[in-house]
Amino acid sequence: MIDNLHRFVVPNIAGAARLVPLPALAADRLSYEALRQAARRGRLEAEQGSDGLWRSTRKAVTVYERNRFKRDR
Repeated sequence: MIDNLHRFVVPNIAGAARLVPLPALAADRLSYEALRQAARRGRLEAEQGSDGLWRSTRKAVTVYERNRFKRDR
């Protein structure tokens, strides 16, 4: 029940610009592990809290998803 709360309810209540834990932003097309790796590499705008949990916004994930296969030139 807690997993469902974090996955479905928290992101909808938080809005697009509020920091939420990465597991709540994971979806079929982008897993938690993929988001975490992107955050660690600096490709996803995110921050790691003092508890070790990565947090980001839905907006940042959307931007990352749109640009994730583009290379810098």
